[in-house]
Amino acid sequence: MPNTKDKRWKDSSRIAEAKRIFNRVLGQEFHDCYQGFDFVNDIDNFINKEQINVHMYTYESDPPHYELTQNYIVLGSDKQFNILFINDGINAHIMYISDVEALTGFRYCNICHKQAFRIGDPNIQTSMRNHMKKCQKNGGKIIKKVLLERFAKPFVPHILSNRTYKYLLANNLTHLFKPTQYYITYDIETLEKKVNEKFGDSSQVTATLIPYAIASTVKLASGIHSFYYDIRTDNFLDKWLEQLFEEAKQVKKDNKYNDETIPQYYEVPVIGFNSAKFDTSVLFKNLKSKDWSISKYLGSSTIAKQIVIKHKCSSIQLRFIDFKIYSMQNRLKDAVRDFGNGQYKKGRFPHEFININNYMEEMNKSEPFPIEAFDNQLRNKKLSEVKYQAYLIEATQFANRWDY
Repeated sequence: MPNTKDKRWKDSSRIAEAKRIFNRVLGQEFHDCYQGFDFVNDIDNFINKEQINVHMYTYESDPPHYELTQNYIVLGSDKQFNILFINDGINAHIMYISDVEALTGFRYCNICHKQAFRIGDPNIQTSMRNHMKKCQKNGGKIIKKVLLERFAKPFVPHILSNRTYKYLLANNLTHLFKPTQYYITYDIETLEKKVNEKFGDSSQVTATLIPYAIASTVKLASGIHSFYYDIRTDNFLDKWLEQLFEEAKQVKKDNKYNDETIPQYYEVPVIGFNSAKFDTSVLFKNLKSKDWSISKYLGSSTIAKQIVIKHKCSSIQLRFIDFKIYSMQNRLKDAVRDFGNGQYKKGRFPHEFININNYMEEMNKSEPFPIEAFDNQLRNKKLSEVKYQAYLIEATQFANRWDY
């Protein structure tokens, strides 16, 4: 119920009118036990009962702007209602928008209510007029046309999407094609922080993961070496990324063809194992900074199949990928055996014993972990004495638990 030039609503009148609408839509009188408007489940009933079109806008912070995200349309209705939907992660708030153009900086088509035109565009009137002619002709629907090529082309994405192989094939030089031999791997360790926060009636977050260590191995033509950062270093994930870009310079150089005329990809592979769901979500906020940014993203909001990060100064590009996306191997030791031609060897670490409350005290100690620290309560298993003795022998090679 927006104010107009002809009428301004008093608070008492607005509340009374809201109660009348409540009764019309839900078929009952307003009561104090009402839990609030469930937008997902109630919006369709609301627009049909009130015969009103609702256009929902939201605020995006990067970069800061308001944008149209959803139209709820009733066929045959000319009544329009614009709302701003704000969600703080726990509660949702809806506010009426009196001037969409002033808020968003865009003017929207009066027919489809989807096409936007920037207010500052000097050709806005012409653009809107041309669009609205088509929009009116199509009944407010956006119709896409498929333009076929004049001559049919073969569908060979494995060739056309790889400019190196495409060039070599065209010049009868496919014998020169070589796989990417040099790359970087990474693994991240986290601590569990219990939060037990509720989000709505049916969702609850019991814990969040806090990164505390990250390690990488670099394979070069000259050999293999590793580097490591942990939570004792300020902004350690950013420091790790800085070194990652430095290491990538040599990886890029080693992967290059000797013939400079051959077009090449210069993205340096950064490979994780089972990282699409886990590692990249922990790292995501660090993948954007003043020195580098995300140039490509392949995947969904929950699974990052591929992320390409580009350095703004050196133009080095890192391509984060998950080994498991391209392989049927479900276990790391199987992948090492089948693809690395090596033996899988991993030290023992008491992941359940170390937590957000004790990690600094426990990790600073120089003596080995006690055998009970390796108890797995989730699987109800204990470490055998033989395996613990093997751990003790290995632990003596390190000055403290951090080094181990």
